[in-house]
Amino acid sequence: MVNNNNNNYNNNNNDSHVHDHTCVTSCNDGHCHIYPGITGPAIPYGDSHYHEIVGGTTYQDGHYHRYRATTSLAVNLPGGYHNHYGDFVTTYDDGHRHAIMGYTNAVRVEMD
Repeated sequence: MVNNNNNNYNNNNNDSHVHDHTCVTSCNDGHCHIYPGITGPAIPYGDSHYHEIVGGTTYQDGHYHRYRATTSLAVNLPGGYHNHYGDFVTTYDDGHRHAIMGYTNAVRVEMD
């Protein structure tokens, strides 16, 4: 999922920030799931970075799903903040998958 879009984020080796990515999956088979979580630490990529997202959804309708993906590169926001976009699907459980898409919560990384 790593892609190159408006990135001038200055990554350094002391950067170990994470992002919240809690939201709701698509509604399939008559229900939705919450996918709570925190990304992994920043993974340098050129002059930017991305994050791995690994987790599981809430238990709903007798089952849950798992997911593993990477975010987009940093999307710069005003005030020194940035976030990341994610667009992926869950595992196939109970006869279906759910789509997960959206932005992580924005953070401002303090560089030493």
